Amino acid sequence: MVNTEWYSIRTLTLPATAIALLAAFFVVWLVLRLQFSKRWSGVYADAFFTFILVWKFSLIVTDFKAVLAQPLTLLYFNGGTFGIYLGVITVLVQLLWKRQKLQFDAEGVMASIWAVILTQSIYQWFVVILNDNSFNSEVITLIVLSILTLFILWKIKALQRALIIYTAGYLLVATIQPQGLWQPAVGVSVLLLMLGLGIQRIGGKK
Repeated sequence: MVNTEWYSIRTLTLPATAIALLAAFFVVWLVLRLQFSKRWSGVYADAFFTFILVWKFSLIVTDFKAVLAQPLTLLYFNGGTFGIYLGVITVLVQLLWKRQKLQFDAEGVMASIWAVILTQSIYQWFVVILNDNSFNSEVITLIVLSILTLFILWKIKALQRALIIYTAGYLLVATIQPQGLWQPAVGVSVLLLMLGLGIQRIGGKK
């Protein structure tokens, strides 16, 4: 989806996609907190804040001269698409690096799969609600991802299959969105699939 709207929070103006991301984080964190032990909602929160920090401060890499001239630009800008990918990759590396400490048991693996799927779906829902894109693409995105998410989380017990089916479904939905398969969310979805499969594999070895 294309960001078409900006929203002001006091003196700070944020794109709708950023608000959608923050809203999705809170909803998913709350779901994990209620559905699983609070340990896993804490792991999710740590991963999310790592992403935010890397995404924001990646501006130092993408536009070092601007940051050097005006350090406050870090409050208002971010590293863009590069920062998104760098943030997600950092989270992947962080979680896999800490896998021994985190001890992904059966509950941890399930919580991780829920987090991967729900974060993407709820983010897409908020992006649709907060922006003004093609009506057809918005309706199809909402309906398909809602049905797909509910079906997977409540009916499919094989976690690896659930991840693959969700990612495949999202890629199909992305083809009818304005930016198609070239939008950053598609690349992030593939990376999250890799993360989910990696955690599922680690948990399966216990």
